Amino acid sequence: MAASPAQAQKEIASPEAIASAKTIYFDDKSSVDAVGKKALTELSKWGRFQIVSDREKADLILVLSTDPKGAGNLIFSGGQTGVIDSQGHVEEDPVPQYNKQTPVRYAFLTLIDAGTGTNLWSDSQRWGGLLTGFDSVGEHLVQEFEKQTQAAERRSRLKLVKSVNPTFPAEVLKKRIDGIVIVRIVVDKNGKVSKAKALTGPAELFPPSVEAAKQYQFEPPKDAPVTTELEMRYGYSPAPCPPSKKGDHAEVFYAEKLPMNTGHAGFLKVIGDINQPMPPYPEDARDAGIEGDLELFITVARGGDVVGARVLKSVDSKIDEAALATVRTWTFKVTRGEQAGFPIRFHYRMTCDSLADK
Repeated sequence: MAASPAQAQKEIASPEAIASAKTIYFDDKSSVDAVGKKALTELSKWGRFQIVSDREKADLILVLSTDPKGAGNLIFSGGQTGVIDSQGHVEEDPVPQYNKQTPVRYAFLTLIDAGTGTNLWSDSQRWGGLLTGFDSVGEHLVQEFEKQTQAAERRSRLKLVKSVNPTFPAEVLKKRIDGIVIVRIVVDKNGKVSKAKALTGPAELFPPSVEAAKQYQFEPPKDAPVTTELEMRYGYSPAPCPPSKKGDHAEVFYAEKLPMNTGHAGFLKVIGDINQPMPPYPEDARDAGIEGDLELFITVARGGDVVGARVLKSVDSKIDEAALATVRTWTFKVTRGEQAGFPIRFHYRMTCDSLADK
């Protein structure tokens, strides 16, 4: 569970999970009583979360760890030197001994969603030394966690007024590049996007993603500016066959991904896919050239399983039945919360060329 400096995640993922969380379990793996005690004292003094002793009853888990582990020399704040043994017991030197070799040590704080096991945030700080001190490293990391939690809560309160779909550049369409682009935006006091920067995804899709993100509009936030991230998805839908030609290939396209939240506080949200096989295109429907858009409404339970599915817009009874049977086997990675329902859509198309030929 321990992070390393290269893995530090400075901004908390899933602001909604943080905003709805009420309880936290503090897991002290530092092996040093003084370090863990100061961190726990700071967490208690803050008072944002109820600290529970049973991790099964926690919404969040906060793990404090240190590296390297085991015995070794130490330098405390103020220059005092000492030794830590393999059980975490510290003994100060009667007289500081600055000729001792001391390893570079780090302390790590990692935040975990108790419901899904997902790492939501981590940070690290040098542990020990003339400037950074020794006992207070956990306290400082908890203070950083406080700052990041407050920022995440501000992001969770953003209310979207207008969104803009990114355009697919013609040259990118020809190369058949698709994927997901994450754009970090800054929302000003008027609810407008003042800055936008693409972080991950296909580089060719960065410009249209940033351009679309700049046109988003939110209700003016109380604590501006607010930084958050947008997800821009790029995919392909089947082109219809020319009027004079009958389709010779059957394709099913999952056109609508689940939204990232339900819009209701306390409800779970989907944060990843685990198992989503595509439904078959029934042979009778293929032979008859039946095509169309099938819309379903599914209900996802706390464990990520689909526990309900119904048809909102039908295409054909056999297509509907096959899709319902398939979707009921789906599982998702979800946040903690109450079960929630989501609309999804499939495109059933008779195409004139298979995807492999395009």
